[in-house]
Amino acid sequence: MTIWEKAVFNMQRGVQRLSATAVIISERLKAEITIARLRMRLDEVKSQINAQYRIIGHRVVNLANGDALPKTSEQLVKDEEIAAAMTEIEAHKKEVEDLLSEIANEQAAFKPATKQEEPPL
Repeated sequence: MTIWEKAVFNMQRGVQRLSATAVIISERLKAEITIARLRMRLDEVKSQINAQYRIIGHRVVNLANGDALPKTSEQLVKDEEIAAAMTEIEAHKKEVEDLLSEIANEQAAFKPATKQEEPPL
């Protein structure tokens, strides 16, 4: 092999390494962006749950101030606004679980690739 052939071969090998590294970085970046989007969605769902808790608390305070607070908790749960908020909370909790499992799947999907063997010169 002449010097020129060795130089061309080394340049080709360098281009292959660069393209492989670019692919790895690109895939990792996509995974990180997906995880960030899922975490933002998770925060949004948690804020919706908190809003429902505020509705329940506000309704209970209004009932207590108006002396309309039921004597038993069963009657309290029968209030329309509270019952609707509780069902919405359960739906949001399920969504939180789904988002957490999706985040875990995304993180598990991207594992660092093992270093490939390079051909000898």
